[in-house]
Amino acid sequence: MHSDPSNDPADGTGGDSTATRRRRGLLGGAAATAAASALALAAAAPAAADTADRAAVPGEGPGAGMRHCESSDYKLIYEGRDAAAGTMYIHFSMARIMGDGPGQEPCLQDNMVSMHWVDEYGGDRVGDWARYDPDPPEPFVVEPGGVTDLTIRQPNPLNYPEEDCDPTPVAGVQVYLRFEGDPGTYGSTGGADVMCSEPGKAVPTAFVAPHEV
Repeated sequence: MHSDPSNDPADGTGGDSTATRRRRGLLGGAAATAAASALALAAAAPAAADTADRAAVPGEGPGAGMRHCESSDYKLIYEGRDAAAGTMYIHFSMARIMGDGPGQEPCLQDNMVSMHWVDEYGGDRVGDWARYDPDPPEPFVVEPGGVTDLTIRQPNPLNYPEEDCDPTPVAGVQVYLRFEGDPGTYGSTGGADVMCSEPGKAVPTAFVAPHEV
């Protein structure tokens, strides 16, 4: 309980004990530390994606004055897969679609790719959204008719108990280059895959990179 203000000592401590002042000092230090941590996290967090139509890229160097690649720029082509240590590596080519207007211009691939599995073309998502590439490549230019490589690192659903996984047939993947207002582009894997639909189980990771010849 606080002391009577009429008994405040001359040092302005309000009559609080040494232990009380110490606790206040510790609480103040903790608050300052928490505030500093929050500022550091805010500075380290990636900026929100522009949800409007992306404009030309400002600045100098590769990609200067060039528009950002969109999902509609690409057609997904399934290239096959390999496996190691209980993980599948599923490979797609992201082929630039030729056409009028923007299809005849190069674009800058600088967005992290989002993807998820779907139960059919235009259907529902199965399982979690893929995690982002933890070490994305530097932005690179994709010419009209060019190709970008997409690899999905997929933990094998067969490694999970059926009751934890809830295995569900999938037809392919849906890939997005923006966070909002993007219908995405579909890539079939032939309809022979089964993926976990339970949250947090067999979550894929999507990697995009310049095409390797």
